[in-house]
Amino acid sequence: MKTKRVLILGAGAAGTIVANKLARELRREIAKEEVEVAILDKNDVNTNQAGFTFIPFGLYTPDDITSPRRKLISPRVKTILGADGEVSHLDLRNREVTAKSGKKYAYDYLLIATGCAPDVECVPGLSGDFNTFYTSLEDTEKVGDFVKTVEKGHVVILTAKMPIPCPGAPAKFTVLLDDHLRYVRGEEVRKKIKISFLWPVEGIGPPAYDAVVSPVLEEKGINVRRSFRLSEVDAGKKEIVSAEGERIQYDFLITIPPFKSMKALSDSGLTDEKGWIPTDKYTLQYHKSPTESYEEVYAIGDTGPAGILKTGIGAHYQALVTAQNLINDVLGSGVKVPYRGETGCPLIKSSYTPSTKGEAYIASWTYGKPLEAFNPTRLGWFLYRAYYYIYWDTAMKGLM
Repeated sequence: MKTKRVLILGAGAAGTIVANKLARELRREIAKEEVEVAILDKNDVNTNQAGFTFIPFGLYTPDDITSPRRKLISPRVKTILGADGEVSHLDLRNREVTAKSGKKYAYDYLLIATGCAPDVECVPGLSGDFNTFYTSLEDTEKVGDFVKTVEKGHVVILTAKMPIPCPGAPAKFTVLLDDHLRYVRGEEVRKKIKISFLWPVEGIGPPAYDAVVSPVLEEKGINVRRSFRLSEVDAGKKEIVSAEGERIQYDFLITIPPFKSMKALSDSGLTDEKGWIPTDKYTLQYHKSPTESYEEVYAIGDTGPAGILKTGIGAHYQALVTAQNLINDVLGSGVKVPYRGETGCPLIKSSYTPSTKGEAYIASWTYGKPLEAFNPTRLGWFLYRAYYYIYWDTAMKGLM
């Protein structure tokens, strides 16, 4: 009997959840060598990128949000890391993936979960003064050094354009920054610092989310600019230039850069006109056009289409649904479990400081069922904080 091969590209949250669920549910078939599950990635460190938002304020440490991939992935899964695991080309027609090392992998079923990458160079001048908490531990620790030492001036938190992963993070960071400057550093420090929040679209999240976060930012004295269309950054003059020619001066710029799918995907001709992997919104199977669809190929998480919100909660639900569908495909049951748009985004109203007790809420919604009105709570803050500690042993194992 021919072994059925499931190949997973990307050992981030989505890919790891799928791999672990397959390893658990198909353990008998794997033991009999009827099924092989393999996962590829270019490095051995799994980073919970959502934790970047908290690192500058000392609310988590690098050890809290990183873990070796081999520690997280079931030993039943063939884990391939490094040059042999860094994808360089995909040939869907011939069901073959090529790694940077030149090694080739054939598959019967393919999951693309490669995430997305920052595209700093697409904004003229941005690379000349690029500071962010979005891209790496080193970058977010650099922002943390600034947060702990800034004494005065104009701090601008700029989101260049949509879509971005974790679209609630810029507002969460802004709330945490105000709380840190006001209640940890001291009110006198906060009074000497102006904070501006430049946002590329009108709403900060769904209407019910915007209805909570907007008053929070207003109460904290944050200067909010909506539908701000970025044209360039003049690093020499420390100015942000809008598409209309408006120039905004700053002393320190924190930017959430534009993002794009991984180069190997675009180089292989798999992306759509917006630069993302197109899928059916319910099955998450690759669907570029009526004549270019592959039922054996799934794409989930941050690499998926622009129309599906790129959040950690969404990636988690997509991973669970896709894992079940891959199990059904391998076993030949013919059953297809629909992804109903389950997604969400935590909101922080205040953090835990000497003067505040912390209030948050983990908002969630689905296709056709908009987010309902909600109120952040103290319990919500502690549940949100606690999740990062149980993340590795529950979520990543595909247990919840």
